[in-house]
Amino acid sequence: MAYWYFILSIRMESQRGLSRESGECVMELVSIVVPVYKVEAYLDQCVQSIRNQTWKELEIILVDDGSPDQCGKMCEEYKELDQRIKVIHKQNGGLGDARNEGAKAAEGEYLLFVDSDDYIAGDLVEKVVRAAKETDSDIVLFDYYYVENGEKEHRSYDIPSGRALSLADEKRLLLAPPASWIKLFRREFYRKAGIMFPVGIYYEDLATTPQLLLEAQRIVYLKEPLYYYVNRMGSIMGSRDYERNCRDIVRVLHDVIRYYKVKGMYDRYRYELEYLAFVNVYFEPSKRMALYKADKRYLLKLQRYIFQNFPEFQKNPYIQEMSWKDRLHIQILNTRQYWLMRLLSRCRQAAEGACKAGKYFKLRKRL
Repeated sequence: MAYWYFILSIRMESQRGLSRESGECVMELVSIVVPVYKVEAYLDQCVQSIRNQTWKELEIILVDDGSPDQCGKMCEEYKELDQRIKVIHKQNGGLGDARNEGAKAAEGEYLLFVDSDDYIAGDLVEKVVRAAKETDSDIVLFDYYYVENGEKEHRSYDIPSGRALSLADEKRLLLAPPASWIKLFRREFYRKAGIMFPVGIYYEDLATTPQLLLEAQRIVYLKEPLYYYVNRMGSIMGSRDYERNCRDIVRVLHDVIRYYKVKGMYDRYRYELEYLAFVNVYFEPSKRMALYKADKRYLLKLQRYIFQNFPEFQKNPYIQEMSWKDRLHIQILNTRQYWLMRLLSRCRQAAEGACKAGKYFKLRKRL
């Protein structure tokens, strides 16, 4: 009897993955937290992309954040289909609160966050866990596709890939997008760091990622797009609540800088934090506001914040490295010629439309 129990144990272990001694990954449990709120049209693609992972040892935590539509019911239906799925129903508290609740419930060796209107590559978990184990890393950073109107664009970073780094080794880690959904965390590291998503404000990722990068002992970058970020109307990043956007981004950046100062690390990462502030508080939000013809008061508020708190920002070496197109946008914002940005955007859209039309007619001619 003991003999057959031993044989069965060996078979079960082989199904879970090869042994550590072979240099391969044992299939340890990975927790995937998915906050769910008003995403009926997108939820199925998201959940199915997670269920169909090549890495089967998953704990899929769907956090229904008080969604007023059918999302809560859909979550329960997914739970009936797949025993790996857990569902948490809670009152609406926002994205950060939902992520925190999911992370608290997680039991896996690793922790991954996926937004419910996005989806992931079939081998994402397998590849990022392998990278984490091979380098003994606390965080795995990876590339993503930016998806809009059916078109996708590969977003990557100027960071050494495939080997363990720390923020002290590679300061450019701070320049990568702060999004939590392009990172895998060792759950024990995440728990000990004690850095929670803020509740009730936007820019949850910016409020936490710079601190987590500072606390991590080892970080590895995987230069491969494994996540599909879908830009859609109604998402937090596309919100036109300009008053709240301005208030929250300034508050979040202030808290990040204060954290680095308390740790005695501000001077070491001054240029990186200045660039982080420039891109997230001024450059990207101002471009969106200018294109959407936002009230100039909000544009001027962000401009004043940067010029007052980072008066030498235009000498920042990372800003000096930006493309000529981005530097043109900076000049437009600095001189408040917002109409010119809208004109350039219309020209770009017209050129893209002409290019697509040209490809279509070429294809028809071949047929």
